[in-house]
Amino acid sequence: MVRFLVSEARRLRSATFYRRLEALKLPAKRRLSVVSLDAMRISRLIAAQVIVLLGLVAWGPSAVGSTTSVPICSSSVLILHPGFTQSAAGNEGTPIVITNHGTSSCSLSGFPVVVAHTETSSPRPVAFVHRPRSQIYRSVLPRTVVLPPKGTASFGISYVDAADQQYGSGARCQMNAIKVRFALVTPVRVFSVPLVANGHDGHGPINSCWAGFILGLTPIVKGSTPPEH
Repeated sequence: MVRFLVSEARRLRSATFYRRLEALKLPAKRRLSVVSLDAMRISRLIAAQVIVLLGLVAWGPSAVGSTTSVPICSSSVLILHPGFTQSAAGNEGTPIVITNHGTSSCSLSGFPVVVAHTETSSPRPVAFVHRPRSQIYRSVLPRTVVLPPKGTASFGISYVDAADQQYGSGARCQMNAIKVRFALVTPVRVFSVPLVANGHDGHGPINSCWAGFILGLTPIVKGSTPPEH
């Protein structure tokens, strides 16, 4: 592109260019207009290239594809388990910790796909949404997370405990496990994560009925717990 710009500039200054204008027998004002327009076109091309080059210099190599060399995690090296539930004035948050048990770094990104499992059939479908459902975890944007060997990432499940109490706290409301799948991770695998040990209030399953049958998800983040308020 630089070579092209140089050749264009030389053409603009060359006698051949002006001889061609003379051959067209244009009025003087018209010739001046043609020269000015051609010069403006080249100036814009040069300005555009300068902007691009300055942008590349400003960002530097570390900002361009900084994680492209890190492969997506294989499902065979990932282990999931619940962390300790945080509670505050009816707001609940349970982190799900992801550990890389492989021998090299790998990456994860975005939101997991989560399906609830209750002890018996739930009175209403349980849904997971990509936004906070309590005041425990802050809202954060999805990004690529690199897990070194033995490193951890996590996502959070947020919910309240008094949204709908008409169904009580029986087996049909006890979400004692979740099924988790990660997009783009191969081989395709559905992880079963029990919530009995570290669920609601840190000592049992999450009451999906009291949560109003809607629980929030954070995207996958670095570390063993998502950012809290």
